Amino acid sequence: MTMRTKALISALDRWDRAGIWAYSDKTLELMFRGESKATLRKALTAHCRSGLLLRVTRGLYVNPRARSLPGDVQSALVPFLRPWDSNYVSLESSLSDAGWISQIPSRLTLMTTGRGQTFDTPWGVIEFVHTARRGGSLSDGVVFDERRKLHVATAERAWRDLKRVGRNQNLVAPPEMLHA
Repeated sequence: MTMRTKALISALDRWDRAGIWAYSDKTLELMFRGESKATLRKALTAHCRSGLLLRVTRGLYVNPRARSLPGDVQSALVPFLRPWDSNYVSLESSLSDAGWISQIPSRLTLMTTGRGQTFDTPWGVIEFVHTARRGGSLSDGVVFDERRKLHVATAERAWRDLKRVGRNQNLVAPPEMLHA
């Protein structure tokens, strides 16, 4: 099967009905097995240029027409970007959510057991900051956010993370500082 527009639309619509809206290049290779890597690469470039697919980063694509696209695509991309690492929302993102920073951060910030890396996606910047913490200490002060489908640091944990990794603390106003 070739990755012609009609075949791709049919596959994307079928996957969308099953709730699948993001695809790795490996998934697309399996779907269109008869294609050479060079032909597949050209087809992906053309389909991204036409808007049928959105390239999030190397090897990750999203169906922008998908009805199953989550409301918070930025958070939903995290497991696709870092499937093998432990991650949790922290730093400026958690502190802003808790009201410790009055500004809304321009990026989603997460701590990760993987390498630090920043992804500039169509839905905003996602920044992973490496932590050397492992095991039980990784889950202390972290709760699961059902809305985001991600683990999120409490404000206190995010504040400790911010200081530990040496990020700018000037915008942070913990409640004890506000009442002083």
